[in-house]
Formats: sequence, C-alpha cells, structure tokens
Amino acid sequence: MLQLQEQYITNAQGDRIAVILNIEAYQKLLDEMDEFLCWRGYQQAVEETDSEIANGDFVTLDSYLAAEA
Repeated sequence: MLQLQEQYITNAQGDRIAVILNIEAYQKLLDEMDEFLCWRGYQQAVEETDSEIANGDFVTLDSYLAAEA
C-alpha cells in the first residue's frame, strides 16, 4: 500500500486548495490509476462481449487468419 505524506496549501480562510506530494508518490499514483483504468476497460469489454461469446457469435484468431490468407 502506498504511504502518502501529503502537505496542503491553504487559502486565507484555511481551506485546503492543493496537495503537495513527493514525485515518487505522484508517479506511483499515476501508475496505479493507469493500471486501474486498463482493468476497468477490460472488465467493460468482457461485459459487452459475454453474450456474444455465449451465443457462439465470434471468430477465433486461427479461423480469421485462415480466411485472410
């Protein structure tokens, strides 16, 4: 788990308006966000194609390549 040691910038009223992170923590957050978005995209693709696969409405890579040759 990522340990954050964030610092805050506040406005004149003391409201937090920005966060300061060290560069390693920032890069780790970006990497984790990218991994999550890839996983979410995969999950969405699975949901969209499950019914097609269940109905046999698909083409295998081998049969596609054979048809292209």
